[in-house]
Amino acid sequence: MKTLTQSFGSRVREIRTSANITQEQLATMANIDRGYMGHIERGTKSPTLDKVEQISNALNMEVVNIFK
Repeated sequence: MKTLTQSFGSRVREIRTSANITQEQLATMANIDRGYMGHIERGTKSPTLDKVEQISNALNMEVVNIFK
C-alpha cells in the first residue's frame, strides 16, 4: 500500500506529464529545487503544506484536486 507521500508524488507526476510539462519546468514554475521536486514525485520526501500550495499554483489547480 502506498503512503500518502508516495500517492501525492505519483499524482503530481501524473498531472505534470499529462500537461506536457517537464519536471524541471514544474520545479521552476513552483519555485522549488528540481532535485527536491524529483524526491517529491518519487515519494521519498514529504513536501510541506507551503510546497504543496506552490505546486498546485504552478499547475493551476486547487490543492484539493491534486489529492483526487
